[in-house]
Amino acid sequence: MTPRAIVALGIGQCVNWGVLYYAFAVLVVPLERELGVATWVVTGAFSLALLMSAVLAPTVGRWGDRDRGPLMMQAGGFIAAALLVVWTLVPGVLLLYIVWAGLGLCMAATLYEPAFVIIGRAHEDSTRRLRALAAVTLVGGLASTVFLPVTGLSVAAIGWRGAVLMLAAMLAGSTWATRVWVFSHRPAPSTGLTPPQSAGDMPADESNPPGFLLLAAMFALASLAGAAFTSNFIPALGERDISPATAAMLGGLIGVMQLPGRALLMNGMLAGSPTRLLALSLGLQSAGLVGVAFAPSIGFIAGGTMVFALGAGLTTLVRPHLVQAMFSTRSGGALNGRIARQQQLARAAGPLAIAWLAGLASYATVFTVIACTFALSVLLYARFAHKTDSPCRDASRQVLWKSRDDAAFRM
Repeated sequence: MTPRAIVALGIGQCVNWGVLYYAFAVLVVPLERELGVATWVVTGAFSLALLMSAVLAPTVGRWGDRDRGPLMMQAGGFIAAALLVVWTLVPGVLLLYIVWAGLGLCMAATLYEPAFVIIGRAHEDSTRRLRALAAVTLVGGLASTVFLPVTGLSVAAIGWRGAVLMLAAMLAGSTWATRVWVFSHRPAPSTGLTPPQSAGDMPADESNPPGFLLLAAMFALASLAGAAFTSNFIPALGERDISPATAAMLGGLIGVMQLPGRALLMNGMLAGSPTRLLALSLGLQSAGLVGVAFAPSIGFIAGGTMVFALGAGLTTLVRPHLVQAMFSTRSGGALNGRIARQQQLARAAGPLAIAWLAGLASYATVFTVIACTFALSVLLYARFAHKTDSPCRDASRQVLWKSRDDAAFRM
């Protein structure tokens, strides 16, 4: 996969995430006003979308292993655009839920998961693969920064229906551009990477390799923490007598600070094994949570927020790289899909669960418990990795960066 194709894939991911994930937050208020329903009724449609995405995630991974990722992403993008248009024509609570149930399936087919599998199958060399993953997630990570204000301005100017039609057009155009710039020039897949027909046909050590369940639990915890931290950030700071306006400004750091770590990985400034990168990402999140919980001033709270966001940005990137490096490349899509399902379920449940627990204790207490759980899980996995004679241990020692002017990454 050429550098230009990687950048184009990243731009496509930015649009997909912006339209299907982040834009909904801006549409909640105008929708609840028009439909005359409570906020939770509207946001319930988005939760349903996340659940539908979780249901389909392992299947998407298996299809990706069979080299159907490009077809899946194109179909998902065009179907999602069509659903958005239908939504504007026949508004109502029932159609809202039907459309977002369908959009949840499209999320599974168009967001990071199939893109990660495509990159993994295109780059057998772990260094090039990680750099490609970093480039795609770096560009994709701009989705909230771009689409939250764009959607907000569009709703103010042309109403929510006009904004949704604009988003649908952008999604359809991006899907077509990805087809032309990425998939039409993609080399034929290696015949050596032909996957099993189903998870049941995989060898036992591939369908459920040692350490996989622990790894899945760690990433699910990271997703729960990330969703809960973002959605509860303002009320959590309210416990510290920080005004909503100030808290919102600090919250803006979350999206922006997820990008530097990915940029460092893309440019080869962070080296080490995938397991060390995982420990680094979870350790940063743990430190950030403790910082936000107990920081004595707004400046320190901002620092804790940035540290947490930096770790969260790394976790998104480390997961596909770790799975493809430590386990079978040919079944990497299926394994990543299984983890993605747990992450989506955790992401859907996290905000409500943490808010409920904080009502019983406090946000500071809940954040501290999550931070301690992060630290404990890192220690458990490090102990497991040290004792296990996994083939990846030798491979992971080879994940050292080449020169920045590596010919594989020249435009």
